[in-house]
Amino acid sequence: MRMLKSLSLLFLIIYFGNPLKAQEKNKIELCSQEKIQFWLKENNVPAVGIGIIENGVLKNIKVFGELQKNLPAPVNTIFNIASQTKPIVAMLTLKLVESGQWSLDEPLYKYWVDPDVLNDSLHKKLTTRHVLSHQTGFVNWRINHPSKKLTFDFEPGTQYQYSGEGFEYLRIALEIKFNNPLEKLLDSIIFTPLGMKDTRYWDENIDLNRFARWHDAQGNEYETPYQTTVSAADDLLTTIEDYCKVGMYAMNGAGLSSTLFNEMIKPQAMVKNHSYYGLGWGVVKDLPNGEYAIHHGGSDMGVRTMAIFLPQSKRGIVVMTNGDNGMFVFNNIIKESIDIGKDILDYINKGSDSPDIVTLPDEVIERYVGSYMQPNGRVIRVAKEHNAIKVSGDGIPTALLFPESENKFFIQDFNVQLEFIRNELEQAFHMLIYENGIEIMDIKKIQ
Repeated sequence: MRMLKSLSLLFLIIYFGNPLKAQEKNKIELCSQEKIQFWLKENNVPAVGIGIIENGVLKNIKVFGELQKNLPAPVNTIFNIASQTKPIVAMLTLKLVESGQWSLDEPLYKYWVDPDVLNDSLHKKLTTRHVLSHQTGFVNWRINHPSKKLTFDFEPGTQYQYSGEGFEYLRIALEIKFNNPLEKLLDSIIFTPLGMKDTRYWDENIDLNRFARWHDAQGNEYETPYQTTVSAADDLLTTIEDYCKVGMYAMNGAGLSSTLFNEMIKPQAMVKNHSYYGLGWGVVKDLPNGEYAIHHGGSDMGVRTMAIFLPQSKRGIVVMTNGDNGMFVFNNIIKESIDIGKDILDYINKGSDSPDIVTLPDEVIERYVGSYMQPNGRVIRVAKEHNAIKVSGDGIPTALLFPESENKFFIQDFNVQLEFIRNELEQAFHMLIYENGIEIMDIKKIQ
């Protein structure tokens, strides 16, 4: 047995490289093309783009795979970056604060009140700081709320809850105050000064021969319409090079005073141990060598992206994919390419050790097998896979979840749990989805 373990370790070292070398201090170097191609194939992800920043300079840009079937992805591939839009909008807002044209702590009701919250006095407490640090009290999207309306789940500023609605609220307030659409504000204050020639919302000038179309967890292309609506929370289009410019700008102070820059990177809201939100960026503290990281990811149907920047050592990595399973690809790339990549991802994704796996009788797991309808109409499918469940569906990665109790399951390496609850009145199961210990969705079994 000991010899088998030794041979297995030898194989891993030969194939994947010596893990001790990967921990060299301040290492940032793109892992091998062979590994990247393997991860793309293993996870049915058509394309990945990667940018490496070292000593504050863009060192390397590589794009692998296909935009769509039989169309190779060029180095200037255009990706939809989903929620990675948010930190760019945050930096725009902070630039307006820096120039004295906007305030972090002025109530937003002076410019805009959403009709859904007009009769709730909490709307008078909502500020830009609450939006940028995800402390608005709003759910991510109102369609996911039982009422289908925008509501305050708690008083703004009292706790963390990730919200795209908050950024849309801010967008409307900014557009009213400055009498300009968001895209024009971004172009004049961020895109043009930084030379981001390939960054825009959808318009007729997009080069479709460079656009990475969306793919599901099996690698099939989604017939998704182009997102033509401008959003402060979502759907910006850009390239690896342009987003690296954002990261380098942020690491070098983002054109802000030291006081305001420190507000941007300061933990404003705690997500979990070592992981916080600053203003627009996620912040990871307590890393080796006294480092801290700012980061943000993006997740939509057929989109999985991640960017991590280390202001102290002026290093960074940007990874963009066009597949639902892209998170598994970019996790591997980041862990292999940055000496502290695993530490950062563990703090972002896990926050604590995974629970112990328990063994369940087949009949218990089979109770939960079936289809579940999300509030947005998309279906999540649950299948039995030995002593685990396999979850799949439009817009989500195909993932195995392991039982920690009779009705609770978890994803290894991610702080995501599913809990199955039987509604005796309806004689049907509901699936509750938790992220970082917070319930984010209640989904009813339909079949």
